[in-house]
Amino acid sequence: MSLYDEIGHVTGHGTGHSNALGSINLWTSLMAKKVTIRDVARQAGVSYQTVSRVLNRRPDVAEETRQRVHQVIEELGYRPSAIARSLSSQRTYTLGLITADFSDYFFTQVIVGAEAEARKYGYFFMLCSTERNPADEPEYFKLLTEREVDGILFARPSTEQDSRHIASLLHQGMPLVTTAYYLPGQPLTVVDVDNVDGGFQATQCLVEDGHQEIGMITGPVGWRSVNERARGYRLALESQCLTADPRLTDGGDWSYESGYQAMWRLLERAPGITALFAQNDRMAIGAMRALREAGRAIPDDVAVIGFDDIPEAAYNFPSLSTIRQPMQQVGETATRLLIEAINNPQAEKQEVLMKAKLVRRESCGGRSISDKKGGHGAHEEER
Repeated sequence: MSLYDEIGHVTGHGTGHSNALGSINLWTSLMAKKVTIRDVARQAGVSYQTVSRVLNRRPDVAEETRQRVHQVIEELGYRPSAIARSLSSQRTYTLGLITADFSDYFFTQVIVGAEAEARKYGYFFMLCSTERNPADEPEYFKLLTEREVDGILFARPSTEQDSRHIASLLHQGMPLVTTAYYLPGQPLTVVDVDNVDGGFQATQCLVEDGHQEIGMITGPVGWRSVNERARGYRLALESQCLTADPRLTDGGDWSYESGYQAMWRLLERAPGITALFAQNDRMAIGAMRALREAGRAIPDDVAVIGFDDIPEAAYNFPSLSTIRQPMQQVGETATRLLIEAINNPQAEKQEVLMKAKLVRRESCGGRSISDKKGGHGAHEEER
């Protein structure tokens, strides 16, 4: 007789009063008894230590055993106690993530990759946003350490205004990995995009198309990524025996409006400009508006390439050529290295640079998807 059939006795569908009472006792017993790790071990025919290794995703368990344990866990409805797990392992299986701005596409892609990777290892993130105010960072670090997170992922770029509270955190022994953040004189595990190569690819694309008067709109002064993308721009020009002309460079603050204003200034100083590398897509899109208002056709009069590959880039008109940053992979890699640092506090600090990819669309003469596939949609070809 199934449990459902026995419950039927309780509701009046059984054959006797004594059976009904027995069913109540059985149901009460089943509901009151909490399944333990030893119950799982007994049912699976393994030790409770083996079940613990399976739950902690340890590699030293045979795949057949792992599958059998998971099947028993599912059948019994076992739910491990987070508190007990923390006490036995001396870990909370919680990670902290501090970033500059949840609304920024760059940072949200890091978070998406980081959370997906953390779940593979049984970890979860507590998320903190400074809203681009570095003064809030010490309070967040204090909060996360008080919550006894096992490690912290710090996802914001390096600027000249960086404070020194991170060095203090490292001295306390907190496992820490950063994305695009460097601390001079302090060994850190950093995961970043190769911005020099990205700037080089963007400019080389324009040089190979025969452009010589190539302008650049940079991001804010003091950002490491800004300096590195500018260095790539200069290296690409020098590789073709071209000299970077100061008149062809102007600055913005990553916003659409700053790109728009910078482009007007470039047109006033260098009306013969035939191509533009903007250090992010928003400034590139703002610059394209200024070019249209100035009567310059894109890409026939001025070719444009950005950096980031935000969703709007493919659907801008004309669609924007850009450098695609693999930010989800940055988040995944940074999280994996953070968990490795938790497992091995003596692990060597390292810098991991991930390669960006050129995506050529209509704004610098790229073919469209409709040309290649006979359909409509975004326009791009990758290199």
